[in-house]
Amino acid sequence: MNIGIVGGGLGGLLAGALLSKNNSITIYEKLPYIGGRFTNMEHKGYQLSTGALHMIPHGANGYLAQLLNRAGCNVNIVNSDIDGLYRINKRDYPYNDLFNLVGLKDKLKCLKMAANLKLNKVDKNISFGEFLEDVPLALKVGNSFTGWALSLNAYDTPMDEILKIAENYYKFGGPGIPIGGCKSVVEELSRVIKENHGEIITEYSVKGIEIDEDGVYIYSEEEGHKFDIVISNLSPRHTEDISNIKIIKKKKPIPSKGIKISIGCKEKLIRHSGVLFTPECQRINGLNCPSNVDKSLAKEDHNLIMAHGIQINNNIKKEIDVALGDIERIFNEVGIYKYEILHVQTFREDMPVNHASNGTDLDPIINDRLYLVGDGVKGKGGIEVEGIVLGVFKVIDKINNLNLN
Repeated sequence: MNIGIVGGGLGGLLAGALLSKNNSITIYEKLPYIGGRFTNMEHKGYQLSTGALHMIPHGANGYLAQLLNRAGCNVNIVNSDIDGLYRINKRDYPYNDLFNLVGLKDKLKCLKMAANLKLNKVDKNISFGEFLEDVPLALKVGNSFTGWALSLNAYDTPMDEILKIAENYYKFGGPGIPIGGCKSVVEELSRVIKENHGEIITEYSVKGIEIDEDGVYIYSEEEGHKFDIVISNLSPRHTEDISNIKIIKKKKPIPSKGIKISIGCKEKLIRHSGVLFTPECQRINGLNCPSNVDKSLAKEDHNLIMAHGIQINNNIKKEIDVALGDIERIFNEVGIYKYEILHVQTFREDMPVNHASNGTDLDPIINDRLYLVGDGVKGKGGIEVEGIVLGVFKVIDKINNLNLN
């Protein structure tokens, strides 16, 4: 089949790599580079990511790793030596040690919550915040996790999403870092697409998608191209705006907002390759140090540290100031006073963290001619890129079973 893909972000590239084996693929990307919020750019000797945190939620064992392997991509993903530690009262604790930080009554509550979560014996119709709220420390820890992983607070996170996330964690394990950062994934996907005779066209702005009885048309301002199928890596709302079909119906996608801060430092704030969760911060939910795995991501003798936090209100300057205050405290409380803020990114409005927050994702299958991929159509329980892959898998399975004759 002749398939057009609008948008060369991660979702579009993943779909393109898999489909290019047996179909003719053309990808249209409006920017001069591909990868969207999942690639790197050099800055002051550091490889700064455009969005993601150089980290794959389920490492070398999860859905993204499986898809890359299936597509024939050669990406080396190094699983983290520690999934995560929690910075509380200036000390870093493994998850299991957190139970010792509360009194006996709360400890028993926490142990019961942890057991119920693992056994899937929880009311799926409540929020994660409601599940945790009886124990203040548990709620802080929960907010830190959902803020880092989903860019949501615990009360905005549906419990059924958490249950599926927990199931995936016990199945696949924790995070990993791709050698070369996010860009290594994008470069391999691009290589596979081109080796399969697919075409990637950058600096091409798609202005319209029109579904007809005999095919789908992609229009720029100057020309139009006919395809059997079109896959949109644009947001559901933007896709609807430029197409002749209704996409958003009863279920409305709710974007998630966030702040990411990239930091350069000669001293070691983090000595492992997992996540440092920060439950006591006002905005920052966690940090990582991908250069602990791949030194090429930072300039010589330095460390690249990335912090991520939720955005609570629309006063962006104030939100950034609060986040920078969090970072100053995190570094200063362990005696580190020299560090450099390399880049501050805010993700909101037309460029959010996710075009649909977990629990508000739409179905990626619109009809036999039009499909969606990306962070507006993630699969349930999929953290960031893992959720994007789940959506891509659903689209690929549908297309592979199509009969358009």
